[in-house]
Amino acid sequence: MRRGGTTVGSLEQTDALDPKATVAHQVVGDVPEHTWASDARVRNILRGLIADIPWDGRIGALSGGQRRRVDLARVLVGDFDVLMLDEPTNHLDVHAVAWLADHLKQRWPKKSGALLVVTHDRWFLDDVCLGMWEVHGGRVEQFEGGFSAYVLQRVERAEAAQTAEQKRRNVLRTELAWLARGARARATKPKFHIETARALIADEPPARDSLELRRTAVSRLGKQVVDLVGVTKRFDDRTVIDDVTWLIGPGDRFGILGENGSGKTTLLNLIRGSLEPTSGHVKIGRSVRFRRPVATPR
Repeated sequence: MRRGGTTVGSLEQTDALDPKATVAHQVVGDVPEHTWASDARVRNILRGLIADIPWDGRIGALSGGQRRRVDLARVLVGDFDVLMLDEPTNHLDVHAVAWLADHLKQRWPKKSGALLVVTHDRWFLDDVCLGMWEVHGGRVEQFEGGFSAYVLQRVERAEAAQTAEQKRRNVLRTELAWLARGARARATKPKFHIETARALIADEPPARDSLELRRTAVSRLGKQVVDLVGVTKRFDDRTVIDDVTWLIGPGDRFGILGENGSGKTTLLNLIRGSLEPTSGHVKIGRSVRFRRPVATPR
């Protein structure tokens, strides 16, 4: 149920911008220039997101990242009561992400406006959101605070669930032991004990797939995963990666940050061996297999 008069703006993962239209028309539409140019909020959005994109340029001539920023600017320029943003930080560099977080925190007066955001950017969630919704198993669970608070509460809930499960198993063992003593013992207890035991047994989760466990064990990584030693990568006169030594071991988890064009993709291509370094060497373990994620239709 939506309250009457509530306006909602949404950002989808794929835009519906007209390739033949200008950036100006897609962002502000037919609003006269003197109207939007005199609005400090609109000017701030344009500076923060698309200052480097030609105002009179055609959408069809833009890169995917530029189109994304134009679409985000289009949504933010609107005066909406509710914003629903799906992966808003995609294609944004670290400065633009920081600007967006600051804008959303100050967008509405206190106790007005609402923001719903779907994103894999944990820093963004922590900085912007006051509550988290976790969708799993056909349910939606609510958590207070940003991403860090969500992680803490999730651990606490998991521990509480583990304690409850241990209690259930203790009761299950007791009831199974009683059932195993035979018909004479069962006759001395009320019928609901038998029903309780059967319910506990029915709730027991299935055993793990032993074949799958063996397959996973066989495919474990060796001691060496990827070693970058003294790696430098140049394109013409531009040095993108300069004398990098980085040993990636089994179980390591790294996040790669940097502005657009700083060399993140180049580094990934060097790591997986699809790009040769200008100098230095990359050694990939014999058991290592790389896999690129494939987008699935929504």
